[in-house]
Amino acid sequence: MRKMLLLITFLSCFCANAEELEVINRAKSWLVLIDNGQYQQSWQQTDSLFKQAMPQSNWSNVLKQVRVPLGKVILRKNLSLMKYDSLPGTPDGEYVIIQFQSQFMNKEQAVETISLSKNSGQWQPLGYFIN
Repeated sequence: MRKMLLLITFLSCFCANAEELEVINRAKSWLVLIDNGQYQQSWQQTDSLFKQAMPQSNWSNVLKQVRVPLGKVILRKNLSLMKYDSLPGTPDGEYVIIQFQSQFMNKEQAVETISLSKNSGQWQPLGYFIN
């Protein structure tokens, strides 16, 4: 019985970690589009709520003003991942907020925060902030 309980605990942890790894990889692949200046493609991959709030031309302009001056990414490592059932201004659903500790050519320390939604069945970016 004890072995069965340990196995169930291990498998549930493994599944949670696999899902976390999936969403982290999704966020990182989306950030690579931004890193490479592929702003149109990054916008196309966002959640419909993001698209409603941020027209594509505005998204490109904001990234050119905020992200371009930082320069090339030198380092990006996972800082935190938090799961939520709702976020302000959004319907109830599956949400994740991921923070990365990042270093850019022109800014040694930054925190990139990405919110993602799984409301369409797959993880899609819903917000992006750099501090």
